[in-house]
Amino acid sequence: MGPMAVDERADRVLRGTEEVVTRDELRAVIEKSGTPRAYVGLEPSGLLHIGTALIIGSKVTELIRSGFHTIIFLADWHAYINDKLGGSLDNLRICAEYFKDGFRAVGVPETVEYLYANEFVRHPEYWQNVIRVSKASTVARIRRALSIMGRKEEEADLDASKLIYPAMQVADIHWMDLDLALGGMDQRHAHMLYRDIAPKLGWKQVVALHTPLLPALDGSGRMDLIAGKMSKSRPDSSVLLNDSPTEVERKIGKAYCPAKETKGNPVLEAARLILFPPRGRLMIPRDRKFGGDVIYVSFDDLAKAYADGELHPKDLKAGVAAGLNDELAPARKYFEAHPQNLEAVLKILGTK
Repeated sequence: MGPMAVDERADRVLRGTEEVVTRDELRAVIEKSGTPRAYVGLEPSGLLHIGTALIIGSKVTELIRSGFHTIIFLADWHAYINDKLGGSLDNLRICAEYFKDGFRAVGVPETVEYLYANEFVRHPEYWQNVIRVSKASTVARIRRALSIMGRKEEEADLDASKLIYPAMQVADIHWMDLDLALGGMDQRHAHMLYRDIAPKLGWKQVVALHTPLLPALDGSGRMDLIAGKMSKSRPDSSVLLNDSPTEVERKIGKAYCPAKETKGNPVLEAARLILFPPRGRLMIPRDRKFGGDVIYVSFDDLAKAYADGELHPKDLKAGVAAGLNDELAPARKYFEAHPQNLEAVLKILGTK
């Protein structure tokens, strides 16, 4: 493969990401013969929000199209350690089936491979790897990595199983023989832990690829993006894959969106991270007396118009809500045809 083709594939893999560690290693992975292996690990612990479904979903699709064998790892045991869905592995497995539906619904190719942690934990060698990782790490370093599970360091004091989680995540990467680990920026600690430990254990190095986090609609992410990321555990501050059009409009309508404020504005971030990448444009429907509909062909143009006060928060919200509803239309159609797993999860969550 010529250097041009390698660069093109690398650019495609990097599109819309926040960080890669490192680009040179990514090029080397693409250049070598054979099919490189990538994964993203997700806890199947509730309804999917658009950050996971659309940002991670589209990156998984791009990895597959760039020649990676890509695994969506449904981390049922990890979610069990993390006290999700009542700590019931049965509930978590039902939710994992719904996650598969969610990724199909947003167009992730059928060639993606789904794996469960439950398949790994039957092997003594897997647990030996977990112990080797733990032996190569300090407790302080493992505690620092607890942000990967949406936890604060001191939460390890309540329940020692939390300390096993980062070591499992590092062991997973080795067990799947990966070349690239994908995750939101909140997964950085686990990936860097792997990168530090791999040479000590004689394991191959892995490229870490991180997507930006979509901030919560209530604006709580302005100080700490990881603490204030969109999360399915706070359904009102996140747009869910299965929200109805009126629900999307209601949530965006009450989102934090101060006039002329572009920094940490969750409505603008939804436009930047969800709407511009696939479309390259955003249409804002507007009353004729305020100048009529307007189309922005780059996020920078949109942000500038908003910062200058040319674009009112109400109009921005209307445009983003309409854009999100367009993006979610194919998923709604899919779930109308395949409602079983979604209904089962709603029943577990007590909302049905």
